[in-house]
Amino acid sequence: MVVTADAPPPAPRPFRLGAIDAVSVFLLLFGGIWAVVGFVVGIALSAAAGPFWNDAILDRRGLVVVATIDSVERTHTRVNGRYVNRVACTFSDAAGTRQSASVLTTSFAVIGARPATPIAIEYDPQSPARVRAQGERASMLGALIFLPLGMGTAGSALFAIGLRRVRRLRDIYVHGQAVQATVTAVAATLMRVNGRPVMRVDYSFDTIMGPARGRTSMRGPPPVGAPIWILYDGSDLERSVAA
Repeated sequence: MVVTADAPPPAPRPFRLGAIDAVSVFLLLFGGIWAVVGFVVGIALSAAAGPFWNDAILDRRGLVVVATIDSVERTHTRVNGRYVNRVACTFSDAAGTRQSASVLTTSFAVIGARPATPIAIEYDPQSPARVRAQGERASMLGALIFLPLGMGTAGSALFAIGLRRVRRLRDIYVHGQAVQATVTAVAATLMRVNGRPVMRVDYSFDTIMGPARGRTSMRGPPPVGAPIWILYDGSDLERSVAA
């Protein structure tokens, strides 16, 4: 941000993306990347290794039946160094209807079985395609799937905080009162955006209600003692942003 001697235009003024402070940019970028990567990886792993909720459903209402193996196909997913295999099978449900399904397994006993070999499975009577080999899990990853999903949830929370900051900043930027402040302190933070350190900038300014202080974050801030135009909320002097 370049500080000039020109005062901001009178309110209501158009909001510009360049007015978004560095902390908000960091939260939006960092949170957005975490959210996208976490949920995409979580969905991809659930599709490849089975969704975790299948086990909870089968634990509650699964029925055991003997199925017949039709084919065994190795997937590209590994669990503990072993390939996950998709075993296609057919079975008769409780109503006597012939059903086709597939189970995921790393069991050598199942993987090495030939077609027409019987295999004990558990199936969901309300959704016969939801199955697992008896004594195994429908999801090969189990609770590990919560790692990417947790990362996605944390990223979404950070992104939401960033959006909230931007909305509040926009309200002040569009309708706030302009005044020239003085930079009182500049300190480095632990954040970096595009390889540049984010600096914390403290400033003080005078209003008809008395002196006030504020803080913002910038990359390449003005030095201590330099003037800086800011916009503040007349009803709450603690809410201000750099112009």
